[in-house]
Amino acid sequence: MKAVLITVAGEEIKIILTSFDSARKMICEYGYNSPLEIINLQDGKCMLIDEEGKLKKLALNQVATDLAHTIEAIYPSDYIVGNVIIIDDVDEFDELPYE
Repeated sequence: MKAVLITVAGEEIKIILTSFDSARKMICEYGYNSPLEIINLQDGKCMLIDEEGKLKKLALNQVATDLAHTIEAIYPSDYIVGNVIIIDDVDEFDELPYE
C-alpha cells in the first residue's frame, strides 16, 4: 500500500508498505518491537507514530505536529516526535499482514 514517511528533518518520502512490521521498522528507532499509535486525521487517513517516542526522547517532528494541530487531531499543547507515516486509508492498513 502507498503511504508517506515524514522524517524529523521535514522530508516527505513516498513509500510502499508491505506489512505492519515494515511500518514499525520505519518509525521505531530503537527496535521495531515498540508499539505504534494511530492518530486519526481526516477522510479515513491516519498518522502512525512510535507510541513510546517521547519516553525515548526522539526529536520533534514539526511537520507532523503542524499537520496534527491544523486538523485538531492532537491537543494544542501536544506534539509529535520521531518519524511518522501517513496512511491514506486506515482500513487498508488494518488488512496488512504481519511479517
